[in-house]
Amino acid sequence: MTWKLGPAMACGNTVVVKPSEETPQAAALLGDVMNKVGVPKGVFNVVNGFGPDAAGEFLTTHPQVGAITFTGETRTGAAIMKAAADGARPVSLEMGGKNAAIVFADCDMDEAIAGTIRSTFANCGQVCLGTERIYVERPIFETFVNRLKETVEKMKPGAPTDPSSGIGPLISQEHRNKVLSYYAKALEEGATLVTGGGIPDMPDALKGGSWVEPTIWTGLSDTAAVVREEIFGPCCHIAPFDSEDEVIRRANDNPYGLASAIWTANLQRTHRMAAAIEAGIVWVNSWFLRDLRTPFGGAKQSGIGREGGVHSLEFYTELKNVCIKL
Repeated sequence: MTWKLGPAMACGNTVVVKPSEETPQAAALLGDVMNKVGVPKGVFNVVNGFGPDAAGEFLTTHPQVGAITFTGETRTGAAIMKAAADGARPVSLEMGGKNAAIVFADCDMDEAIAGTIRSTFANCGQVCLGTERIYVERPIFETFVNRLKETVEKMKPGAPTDPSSGIGPLISQEHRNKVLSYYAKALEEGATLVTGGGIPDMPDALKGGSWVEPTIWTGLSDTAAVVREEIFGPCCHIAPFDSEDEVIRRANDNPYGLASAIWTANLQRTHRMAAAIEAGIVWVNSWFLRDLRTPFGGAKQSGIGREGGVHSLEFYTELKNVCIKL
């Protein structure tokens, strides 16, 4: 939110923030800060509510809203784009992802394991940039799976306020039901369950939370639902591959194209892979490195437009040609 608000307000715009109904507090607290530091009334505005037939739809269809930037699921983004078409208003959409991590045999295994733990299980998997598809070169496949399993099983579920917690809960019971439905679907489709797949046994004080176990599967084809569809939970499917061409084809065989992570020591391979992967962001031997001056956005059904640096300035302003005869 803040990296959109900054350039929007710096360019002289007034803004209306409609946070998710499940995460309203950050926007409300930021509104308090804006008031305390003296931002003029009406420059920063927060509207809480639901989306369809409510606050979200009202804002996206209102003719005085000059441009819309959105982060969320693809279905909602498509609805916003249709609403913005009435009036030909510009949109910047950062939507879903089913991102691939690609691990080559020459990688630094320790770094690849640590990076994949972050990219798959950070924030209990509720990260649009997370890697729910992992492709591992066959010579190190079994070693990688076993090491990732060992590391995941050491992650202690607990309250986010507890420093000893390795993983927290999902955002809501409704979302937990969705994630658990994919856990069941994976087994129905023939997955091998490496670890997890259920609900952890929590102490009484935490039993009401939306807990799920971090989960790893193997053994599915790329056409399986849990390999193709965004789950937005702490889970991943790991599959072996044998060549660059194969893994590029498989990584790109998906409707989404937000991000990817490549783990290799070969710089020439890095350039080949980065050029071939259909994604708006390619991380190499890293994940979630951000420089707000660089473009951010997705390909295919993961988004339209780019923000960050000069790209934000281009979106939050209207380019004008002024000709003066002297």
